[in-house]
Amino acid sequence: MGQVRVFNKGYDPFTGIGEMLHTTSVRHASGMIRRGVAEPVELAIVEDRIVPTVLALTRELSGAWVEGIGQRSIGFSYRAVHERDHWSCAYCGRSVSRTPACDALLATVDHVLPSSRGGESSWLNLVCACKECNNRKADRTPEEAGMALRFDPYDPSRAYRAAGGHMELIIVGTDRIAG
Repeated sequence: MGQVRVFNKGYDPFTGIGEMLHTTSVRHASGMIRRGVAEPVELAIVEDRIVPTVLALTRELSGAWVEGIGQRSIGFSYRAVHERDHWSCAYCGRSVSRTPACDALLATVDHVLPSSRGGESSWLNLVCACKECNNRKADRTPEEAGMALRFDPYDPSRAYRAAGGHMELIIVGTDRIAG
């Protein structure tokens, strides 16, 4: 069975705008519904069973874990970093994938300031990188490795629209809009 997308309270299924927090299994999603933690937003028939495909939480998740107290942010995950960066290496610009044609183009996530030097796993310190560039940069800053970033990492705050496997980021409060 497939994964169920879980959105924060306030997700609008008609526009597709909302804060996706994570994905989960159908079994776990069914438990969330039974406990009253979430409500089904979209359902599908799979193997003669009606199963949820999208959930919305019944209460808004606290933003304490989100960068910038009081701000809403897209659910943070390594996959979300790849989506934000359009599955392109921040160093060489090549397209990366979870199932690449060659090992060098495997999608990885790189800490701009290495975690061994105090770099956090946050929107502003992580970028999508191909395995080759990530290995070449190693435990150094981009400057030390002689590798320039093609774009600056940013926090895709506020909202996004997901449709048909494509995520369109809507950056609110800045001049940046990526699609």
